Amino acid sequence: MSDSTAQSEFEDAFHRVAERHERVWIFIAMLLLTLLLIGTLFFVVIDYGVVAKTGGYQSFDPTTAATESFAGTGLVRTGPNAYTVHMLAHMWAWTPSPLHVPEGATVTFYVTSADVLHGFQVQGTTLNLTAVPGIVGSVTYTFRHARTYNIICNEYCGIGHQNMIGRIIVDPEVRK
Repeated sequence: MSDSTAQSEFEDAFHRVAERHERVWIFIAMLLLTLLLIGTLFFVVIDYGVVAKTGGYQSFDPTTAATESFAGTGLVRTGPNAYTVHMLAHMWAWTPSPLHVPEGATVTFYVTSADVLHGFQVQGTTLNLTAVPGIVGSVTYTFRHARTYNIICNEYCGIGHQNMIGRIIVDPEVRK
């Protein structure tokens, strides 16, 4: 047997083993991608539902005067250290603003838009909600520290988007 025959047999055996290893790794990669896809779909369906959860949203006809009830209402006391406020987003402002809140107050925000999509985000908090015309979203937060919070729009809403800033001023608790 010559060296070229031995070399050829070695190369053939090497290629068979290498091909088997490549097939195994391709199978493992495809299996992992399939599991990732199934896991992602499972998360979306179970956690969010096939359609986004709407438990914190109420609908109304945006062509009616329902948004007028939001304008100028301010902070309304609903219990001991509990408040509600109706926030109206419109190009390019938040109403009411500035909003004065006592320190330690739990505030439920009802947010809607008079015109286009706006994003209701209060910097320095976990408050983040999309203001949609015709839909009222709600979110609750407790303001534990006295300071000024900025309400920003985090959804592009038009040419004045960058100027759409509101204020929540948390007033220090008066101690006797």
